[in-house]
Amino acid sequence: MGQEKGLPKTTLTGVNAKDTKSVLVSAVLEVHGQVRFGDGTDVNITVTETDMVLHPDEGVQIQKFIFAGSKRRGVDRRTIHELRDLHWNGEQCYVPNLCCECPICWLYGFTGTTQKKDINAKSRTLYASSVSVEDVSIGRNIHSRNQVNEKAATTAGEAGIHEEEIIVAGVHFPTYTTLAHVLDWEIGAFAHALLENINSNRYTAASRAQGGVKFAQHDEAPLVIVDESYQGIFPLSVPKIAGWENNWQKASKVFQEAMDKDALKSALEKQGFSVADESSSDPAANELVLEESKGIITVKHGDHVLMTRHMGNKALGYLRQKQLITKQQFTDLKAKEFHKDIKSYVTAINPKGSETSSDGDENG
Repeated sequence: MGQEKGLPKTTLTGVNAKDTKSVLVSAVLEVHGQVRFGDGTDVNITVTETDMVLHPDEGVQIQKFIFAGSKRRGVDRRTIHELRDLHWNGEQCYVPNLCCECPICWLYGFTGTTQKKDINAKSRTLYASSVSVEDVSIGRNIHSRNQVNEKAATTAGEAGIHEEEIIVAGVHFPTYTTLAHVLDWEIGAFAHALLENINSNRYTAASRAQGGVKFAQHDEAPLVIVDESYQGIFPLSVPKIAGWENNWQKASKVFQEAMDKDALKSALEKQGFSVADESSSDPAANELVLEESKGIITVKHGDHVLMTRHMGNKALGYLRQKQLITKQQFTDLKAKEFHKDIKSYVTAINPKGSETSSDGDENG
């Protein structure tokens, strides 16, 4: 939802707040141990999700592993709910029984018609499904799991044997997430879910004891990039790895070049931009200026900052700082305060359904 003219401004949610940001989070996750993303059954084997992608060579398809955006989104939302519920004094809210009135509902969206409410909200946190770099032919293995009888110190024999596909260690998944019109605490809510789910291996399906994912690294720095813009203008492209690319060395260069000032300057110049030296005191009106300082690149046009790119450890630091803001927000925020903040906005966009959002402590 944008900031429509005449609508009341919000302060505790970015849905119609002043000075919101748009943030793009790009990261490469690397499998360690043995994992699956999603489950399915084919006769007597549990399978992981895959799909075919097209290669530029005509008629050639490559089978890749899929880390579905809906899978990651669902795990993230539940993780944020856990943090919220440590302090939230409103109505219980959980998938699928969403309250449609708490801060996370207004960040991740809800369908009020299924909750007997008269209003819907689109998610401002958008997940793209991830396609693995390595193809299935080298990244898949099949293991047998044998049911154990601990008391008898025996296995259950053939009847207890089950086979499952796993993704082997070393497979890479580029991930991309868009946060639209968000406040700092909303960025931190997503950051909390991303960082802690990677730490605790919660993204993997039925494989938590077998392995998980971590941030891939290059030169001892994580392949993580966070782009931030108040205007939603991003002159520097997100480092998107082609779905058909199956060479990790070539794929990783996409992220490496996105962290290289000279490569970024060259890319802008190929697009027809003039890029002034950051030491220039009076750049021309049609010039962009790239400034770099310890893992952060800022793109300016005149006196205006168009975007800021945080890279590697600085990107992780950015996400951790926003996570702490979210923790403090949930510690201090009461349901009554949030309902009061959002009520005038809800009334303005849906006068007939304004009673669905209460300003009492009993709602969350």
